[in-house]
Amino acid sequence: MAVTSYTHYLRELKRIIDHVRDRPFEFDGADVQLALCKNGFGYKCRDVVRDGRLSSEHYMGPLRIDEWQPDHEQIGRAEIDEFFELPEVFAYSDRALLAEKNPLSVAHWDATIGIVEIELHERRLPPRRQRMLFAGFSDRVHAEFFLAVERDLIVEDHQQGAHLYEWRETNASDMASIAVPRFASRRDSGREGSRLA
Repeated sequence: MAVTSYTHYLRELKRIIDHVRDRPFEFDGADVQLALCKNGFGYKCRDVVRDGRLSSEHYMGPLRIDEWQPDHEQIGRAEIDEFFELPEVFAYSDRALLAEKNPLSVAHWDATIGIVEIELHERRLPPRRQRMLFAGFSDRVHAEFFLAVERDLIVEDHQQGAHLYEWRETNASDMASIAVPRFASRRDSGREGSRLA
């Protein structure tokens, strides 16, 4: 089966996120959670729409510490926006969450790892949700090396998982908050990494 490129899918997610931020009054509810790991540093943001109003939280910090600091200046926002523009993007399948080389347990120095979890309830439309774990690259060379090493963990032909999946409809009662993982620190063979807390 062919490996699925998620470059355009990620661009569409950015368009949806911008719509939530710019026009929250068009949604009955929304919960957008993003976490990014890049060069040993982490960024996290959350946008929530309730009663047509948007509230946002931003955090950032090195992966070697357990507690990230509030990012009041929204410095991480630029890093997250840059992630959505990467030219080479692939998605991990559920298999990655079971593997010893879980992408959330290893510091990546040639890839930007991002988890994007969104719940939307647009007016007059059924609620929907998606949860994806991406690996993004700024050039084809690093992307091809990544595919050669991690191919068995990557989504092929848009296969859906139980934990990581593209858009699917949900019941309004299922629109509960979902926790984007917090990257914590550990030392493994002298390398700094991150793990699900």
